[in-house]
Amino acid sequence: MSEAAARREAAAVLLPVASGVDRWVMPEAAMNAVVIADGGEALVVDPGTLPERAAELRAAIELRGDRVIGVVITHAHWDHCFALSTFADVASYAHPAVIAELAAHGEQQRDAVLGFASDETADALRALPIVAPTTPVESPHRLRVGALEVALEPIGSAHTGGDLVVHVPGAGVTVAGDLVETADDAQLDDSTDVPGWLRALDRLAAHAQPLLVPGHGEPCGHERLEHHRALLAARRRC
Repeated sequence: MSEAAARREAAAVLLPVASGVDRWVMPEAAMNAVVIADGGEALVVDPGTLPERAAELRAAIELRGDRVIGVVITHAHWDHCFALSTFADVASYAHPAVIAELAAHGEQQRDAVLGFASDETADALRALPIVAPTTPVESPHRLRVGALEVALEPIGSAHTGGDLVVHVPGAGVTVAGDLVETADDAQLDDSTDVPGWLRALDRLAAHAQPLLVPGHGEPCGHERLEHHRALLAARRRC
């Protein structure tokens, strides 16, 4: 394959969201890996589950001429963060609770996923190293990707014990992780803090950019916050 053809192939799987922001839909759980890029630099948000998938994503980024300078993890669920080892050579950022969760319970998450994974995926999951992010984000933190300013906002206890969102004001985009979903309703588990999630939705309504990239599904506007708020408020009353 020629270099030009390889670049076209890479562009075909990096789906444009806004100027400087693309997403790559991972086969595992149809999770949105997000790429923020400008000036030959790229920041990856949520690299996915399997290192081989993340390696394909990284190759696509590099084929179009961008160098990965960092990775952000929005929360400590396997489908968003288990492939972090593919980016071990760059800084990685997450809420402090994510780092603690993966260190303490990463293997338990792996065991739970193995119960419903396909044989091929299960074999890959058994072999992968579970890596925690290197840099805790305890308070709002700003990064620069080329000329784009990127703001990391730790939300805290909501969908999980430590959620974080990524704002790209120059593109009008906020990457919301699983605080927002369009492929399904909001997903709750034992780590969910419903009152905290409702507060997080209020914060997103007040401070997020107009376009939201959810953890799963198509980008959306703030109307999806109201959908989640109604669902979670009903859950809170139960």
